[in-house]
Amino acid sequence: MSLTNKESGTNMFYEYIKNNPQWNLQINRQLEGIKESSKVKDDLKIIIPKLTNDASWYKTWFSFGELREKEEDHALACAYFGLAQFYLNQDDENRQTVVHRYLNNFYRAHTEIDYESYQVPYQKTFLPAIKVNINPTATKILIIINGFDSFMEEILVAVNFFKGTDYNVILFDGPGQGRALIDNNIKCTPYFENPVSAIIDYFNLDEVDAMGVSWGGYFVIRAAAYEKRIKNVVCYDFFYDGLNTFLKDFSKDTRNHIRQLLQNNDVEKTNQLIPTLIHSDANLNFLFTKDYENTGTDTPYSLLKEIERHTVKGIGHLVNQNVLLLAGKDDQYVPFNDLVLEQQELTNAKSLETKIFTKETGGEQHCQAGRYDLALVAIQKFLAAHSED
Repeated sequence: MSLTNKESGTNMFYEYIKNNPQWNLQINRQLEGIKESSKVKDDLKIIIPKLTNDASWYKTWFSFGELREKEEDHALACAYFGLAQFYLNQDDENRQTVVHRYLNNFYRAHTEIDYESYQVPYQKTFLPAIKVNINPTATKILIIINGFDSFMEEILVAVNFFKGTDYNVILFDGPGQGRALIDNNIKCTPYFENPVSAIIDYFNLDEVDAMGVSWGGYFVIRAAAYEKRIKNVVCYDFFYDGLNTFLKDFSKDTRNHIRQLLQNNDVEKTNQLIPTLIHSDANLNFLFTKDYENTGTDTPYSLLKEIERHTVKGIGHLVNQNVLLLAGKDDQYVPFNDLVLEQQELTNAKSLETKIFTKETGGEQHCQAGRYDLALVAIQKFLAAHSED
C-alpha cells in the first residue's frame, strides 16, 4: 500500500494503489473523515493487497463491512459497504441488498443529523428526498444536486458545514441517482430542470439557492437556465460537457474520430470501435457499463449520443444568476481546459466567480477529494456574499 500524501494538512488524498486513480478516488471519497483512524489504517493494511480486480474488490470490502457492522461500528461499515457496491452492475443479485446495508449503516452512524424524509412524486413514482434542519432560524434553502450516479447520503455529511448559516438544506436522488435509480428505475436525463422544479414545487418554495456536485455541476447549470426560482448557483465542481468527460482518456485523434462518427450518425462503426478501445481498460469498461444502466441505453452509440446532450454549450447564456465555479487542476474526470469554455458560455450571469484549486493550495482532485473543507469554505463565502441579491 502506497500512502503517498497528495496534500499536506489534516485532510489528505492518499494513493493507496499505484497507478489506479479511479480506485484511489473511491477509497479516499468513502473514507473521508475517518481514514486517519488507527482502525481504518489497520484494516487497509489487510484490504489493499487483496484488491486485484472487481471481484476481489467486492468480496474484500463486503467482508470487512460485515465485520464492522457486527461490531456496530456503523460509520466504518457504511464506508466499506459503499465501496463494495460501487462496481456491482445492475444484474448482480447482491447489489440492492448491499446498497441498503450501506444506507442503513449510514443513518445509524449519523444520528446527529436532524432530517425528515420525503417521497416527491415524479414520473408515476417518486424521488427520495431529505430536508435537513440545520439552523432553527434559517430563512434560506439550499438544494444540493448529486452527481451522475451518486447517493444523496454521500453529500449529507457535509451539511454540518452549514451550521450557523442562514440555510437549511434539501437533498434528493434525482433521475439516474441513488435509490431513484436502484429502487424506482428512474433513468438519468440531461433535462434536470424537471426534477429540480418538482422538488421546488413539492416544498412550495418561492426561491432557493442550488449546488451541483460532480456531474451535478452540469445539472445545476441546466436547472438554473430554465428554473428562475434558483437565485445563486454553485458548481462543485464545474462540469461543462459530458462527452468531453467520457472521451477524456482517449488520444486526441481517437476523440476526433469518435466525434466524427457521432456527427455522421454512424451507428455500426461506433459500436464496432468502442469495444476494441475499452476492452483492456477496466476503468473505461466500468464507465460504459455503469452508464448503460443509468441512462437506459445498451450500445456505445446510443450511450454516447445520450451523453452528448449533457452540455452547457448553447444554454449557458440563459443563466442569469450569480454563479460560482470550482475547479480542481488535476481533476481526473473533468478536463480542466473546459473551464474557459464554460466561463465563455456564461455570458449573462449576474456575477461569475471561479475558484481554482491546485496541489499547492490543496483540493486539486475531483470535487476537492481529500480537502473538501477548502471547497465548502469557498461555497459558504460565495453564498454569504450574495445573501441579499
